[in-house]
Amino acid sequence: MFASIREMIGQKTTDSRSRAVRGAWHGGNASIRYACITTGGIATNDIVRWREEVMNQSNKPASINQERSQLINRALILNLLRQEGICSRATLSRLSGLKQATITNIAAELIQCGLVVETGLIPGEKGRRSIGVTLNDARYKVIGISMTRDQFYVDLVGISGKVYETRSFEISQTEGPQSVLSRIRTAILQLQQDYADSELLAACLAMPGPYLEDLDRLLFVTELSGWQNFPIRAVLSEGVGMPIYVLNDAKASAFAQLWSRWQEPAVQNMAYILAGQGVGCGMISDGKLVSGQHGIAGEFGHSSIKFDGPLCECGNHGCLEKYCSLSALRSEIRDLLRAHQPSCLDAGNLHDEAIALAVRAGDPVAVQAYEHVCERLGVGVISLINQMNPGLIVLGDALVDICPERLLEVVRRCVEAGVNERIYSDLAIEINQLEESPALLGAGAYAAQQVLANPGMLIYEADFRSGRASSEAT
Repeated sequence: MFASIREMIGQKTTDSRSRAVRGAWHGGNASIRYACITTGGIATNDIVRWREEVMNQSNKPASINQERSQLINRALILNLLRQEGICSRATLSRLSGLKQATITNIAAELIQCGLVVETGLIPGEKGRRSIGVTLNDARYKVIGISMTRDQFYVDLVGISGKVYETRSFEISQTEGPQSVLSRIRTAILQLQQDYADSELLAACLAMPGPYLEDLDRLLFVTELSGWQNFPIRAVLSEGVGMPIYVLNDAKASAFAQLWSRWQEPAVQNMAYILAGQGVGCGMISDGKLVSGQHGIAGEFGHSSIKFDGPLCECGNHGCLEKYCSLSALRSEIRDLLRAHQPSCLDAGNLHDEAIALAVRAGDPVAVQAYEHVCERLGVGVISLINQMNPGLIVLGDALVDICPERLLEVVRRCVEAGVNERIYSDLAIEINQLEESPALLGAGAYAAQQVLANPGMLIYEADFRSGRASSEAT
């Protein structure tokens, strides 16, 4: 029962029953419960600032202020525990600025609902030993899913973000969206069955293409037919019994950087550029994931750099990804081979591995084509810098993997020549260093963040069970 209620509250569905449940939960003071901290990365300093703003809103009823303040304080504590791992209550008080009595009350709530557990004695403040608390991965987990054009991967992730298991599945070239999503749903249900001792609270799917969150539709996917306007979340959610979130893979990759590198100031304003079959971008601004009006912010691969260039799947002409994707690289290599340029490459065998070996071996055709494509990517990066002013740009995916060092050198050289010296001196451009797929890590982290940002339902369930048990006892 509770899982289905959570699912209806968490989803942007339109059926009347879901609207009624959401309306009942969100009505009155309960509207405050989900008004704050519902999406994206949550920087601790933002939560502290929101808490201070709440305390200054003297024109609102005290009960609403108090309830909203409780919500923000819980999210603050859960976020600190996620970042620090194991903490004493005294340390949480120092880091959050909350009184120890407030920390004690919040910890009691979170322990009662099972989100937090005590770990035993740990070194505490001023050399004193204290009882540690930490997030309860053993009881609560989430699922991260990443889909590419030929595979999908499923991670079982603790609410701390720790990955416990990864499963991979092939996708055939003839398989349509209904079949693929049905198999992903089966994989989710199998994890629920295999980990029956844990409660799986949410799942997030990261996939290529601009995804309209409010309409539950993909606008298109480069070189992947049949997915346009398909209701991904609705189909994936059938019979699963948990909230399902869908993210563009570049956004998920950016979120993975924020989640993993939260202590680095430059990550608070960064862009993750995913360059593979297409070109996408996930943006972090002031410590939060940028989504835009409909969830499709960051499609900088569809910025036109040649108004009379080739037609793109998006309907525009001369889009950036037509000039600096894997498809563009293969096309340029074929043109050079047709011109009888000397090369070890075979026009009929331009797989990623063959191109990578040729580039790294110094093959003249492979190097010329790769560097030309990297230069075009650098031109796109310059435009992004001028629009966004990030402190960090991370480059990743299949085009980067061909030869990361060479791509980074070319992009940095282009950017240095094309932006103001002062801007460039305060900018880091890097290759992705996360060991696992950033999109997959980001999907799991995003699902976990939704749980940590919205603990109210679990607390409500715990209170309900406690009240029912007390009633039955009397």
